[in-house]
Amino acid sequence: MRSGTVRGKILANSTLILVLMAAASLYSGFASLELARSVEVLFRNNLEMEQLQVSLDQTEASFSEYLRTKSSDSLKDFIKSSSRLTDQSSDLNRDIHDDEILLLQRDLSRAFDTYLQVAAGGIQAKRGRDIPGYAERFETAERHASSARILIADLKDRFLSQSLQAFSLYRSLIPEVLWSNAALVLAAALLGFSLLVGYSRRLTDPLSRLAETAQAVGRGDFQTSIPPWESGDEIGTLARTFFQMQQSVRQSFQDLRARAEVEKTLLEERMRVLELKHRLKDAELLALQTQINPHFLFNTLSAGIELAGAEEAVRTEAFLENLAVFIRYALTPPDRFMVVADEIECVNRYIWLLRLRFRDRYAFDVQVDPRILGVEVPALILQPLVENSVSHGLADRERGGKVTIRGIWETGRAILTVKDNGAGMGALDIDNLLSENDKSPIHGIGLRNVIRRITLSTNGRGKVELVGGEGEGLEVRILVPFPAEGDQA
Repeated sequence: MRSGTVRGKILANSTLILVLMAAASLYSGFASLELARSVEVLFRNNLEMEQLQVSLDQTEASFSEYLRTKSSDSLKDFIKSSSRLTDQSSDLNRDIHDDEILLLQRDLSRAFDTYLQVAAGGIQAKRGRDIPGYAERFETAERHASSARILIADLKDRFLSQSLQAFSLYRSLIPEVLWSNAALVLAAALLGFSLLVGYSRRLTDPLSRLAETAQAVGRGDFQTSIPPWESGDEIGTLARTFFQMQQSVRQSFQDLRARAEVEKTLLEERMRVLELKHRLKDAELLALQTQINPHFLFNTLSAGIELAGAEEAVRTEAFLENLAVFIRYALTPPDRFMVVADEIECVNRYIWLLRLRFRDRYAFDVQVDPRILGVEVPALILQPLVENSVSHGLADRERGGKVTIRGIWETGRAILTVKDNGAGMGALDIDNLLSENDKSPIHGIGLRNVIRRITLSTNGRGKVELVGGEGEGLEVRILVPFPAEGDQA
């Protein structure tokens, strides 16, 4: 119903009055509900802290049990509880804010991350029978766990204090809400009466003029002009009808043209729908290819490591262990930052697997400046480049293939390079790849993925360069700018 019609105006005014009355009546209820919801949120925060503490206790217990007994059951319990702790702590704040609670959550999330990393190192040391190593990591992990408990207790106290303050505020606001409700009801009644008086006068005057014109038309006086009326209600509609009749033929042609445009738009929309269906099928195929459960895969590899160790199959145990660690790192979310040292460790384990597969077919050379080992970069950017070199650049070489990985420190930035002496890439292919015009998988999706993530994660300050030619090999250079504090170091 249009608000410009007579009926619409009546309904609009009535609705406005009813809305005012309803707002006055519902204000108290909504205010109370909002206050109660804020208290509920604060108590729910306490419950989340309790769940984090339970998960930490379970992880710590399974870690201690594995160091004591080295049983596969305790290892599975550790993996399960540490994964649950990781999932729960992912909701904590990880950014820098002025709020003390958010800063405490950031400290708590970092304490969890450090504890899990140290505990994982202790597991590896236990597997390698490095008694001093896992003993030291156990003590370090215990310290970080104690710090996490202190932070949890502090957060629980703060949440409880806020809950009590919110409840006190809720009680103090009840009289104010009641007085506000009474004032709103009185104001709504006065405003409603004023609106009724004003609109009744505005409606009766144009109706009288319309009645005179209708009587003239009823007598057959079609020459009588209808008084101009600029409003958008029924009176204005009647005044414009005669003029619209004169333009009906012209409007018919315009309607035909508009119909043709609509049909063209519908055809384009159908083409877009067909394209979306095609992309949907591709997405469904990709989903079918990636339905493997990562946790199931990692747990299965862990069981294989235990079995190989029990059967004293040292080479098989080393293979499974490197593969498991590599897969665990590969499951890192692509938007998470890792230090260069972790990236190099991942590449070294991947190279170990490649050497096991290709033996002496390819040579690998990794050299990194120690000054950039602590620089943070997007996770999993080097391994796809090494894989691209082996799978595409060196695929046709049976001997003499070489992949060189370098980490270079420069003023204000770190440079990571992956170079091979394989088939290389033409200048046109390089330009297309860097401009994201190359949609074919001939050069692998990993390189385009790395280029995009470097650009997005550094807000355009970092970049990826490709150097080479056909038959001359390919060098991929990743330029990562240092943060402000890194520039000063």
